[in-house]
Amino acid sequence: MKITAIETIRLADFPNIVWLQIHTDEGLVGLGETFFGAEAVSAYLHETVSPYLLGKDPLCIDKHARTLYPRHGFNSNGAELRGNSAVDIALWDIFGQASGQPIYQLLGGLTRDSIRLYNTCAGYHFIQKKLEPSKGTGQGFTNQPPSGPYDDLRAFL
Repeated sequence: MKITAIETIRLADFPNIVWLQIHTDEGLVGLGETFFGAEAVSAYLHETVSPYLLGKDPLCIDKHARTLYPRHGFNSNGAELRGNSAVDIALWDIFGQASGQPIYQLLGGLTRDSIRLYNTCAGYHFIQKKLEPSKGTGQGFTNQPPSGPYDDLRAFL
């Protein structure tokens, strides 16, 4: 199996999210996702990652991570690291599809029957709209979506 194309998808309602689809010659399509700095992440994926991945075996996940992270992740928390994360997720998705196994099984199997749900971002509003700095007011950002009972958007800023 070989990687034939990568595709990034961005939606107007969620301008800070990038979905990544990695296509294979066997018709499998892996889906990955990352957030924040979507334009920079998309550029990195198309200009740097795509030339490396095209024609490669998508099941060599660790090999690709070891190639991409040291060269283009180098202890970064920027677009490169977020792009590499989307690649990793998409490749594991392809591996799961190819093997007919859920990803949790491929990563070592079930350890609990249930887990408590935890959401670190208090919803999706933090990526739903592009925030604009307020001009001259010192009040942070304008056009923020309404906050619910708990919205930790400000914690990201």
